[in-house]
Amino acid sequence: MKKTSNLTQWDKITSALIILCFIFWVLAKIPKMHDFIPFGILYESGGWLISLLITILLSVYFLIRWIVHKFTFNKIYLYGFLLALATLCIFRFIFSISMEGIKLMPDHIKFI
Repeated sequence: MKKTSNLTQWDKITSALIILCFIFWVLAKIPKMHDFIPFGILYESGGWLISLLITILLSVYFLIRWIVHKFTFNKIYLYGFLLALATLCIFRFIFSISMEGIKLMPDHIKFI
């Protein structure tokens, strides 16, 4: 039987978690999703905090694993790290996603 993946079970779990966190934050930025009661309950009951903590921890995990594997581009660790950074950017810089486009956070966040 041919071995298709050399990832450990933990790597598969962390990869699935970062994908779920990314989907959670994209859905959280869609205004109509707050009207969907199960998602609203999940978000308001602290799901946003758990998702944020998981995203931060997994970004550090994927960065360390990518460094350990000598910065190779053919491992999932680079892509997991980039997805974690994209998730953090969605959390921090995007206010809403709708059919009219992506609305960034208000202007009280100024960059030089």
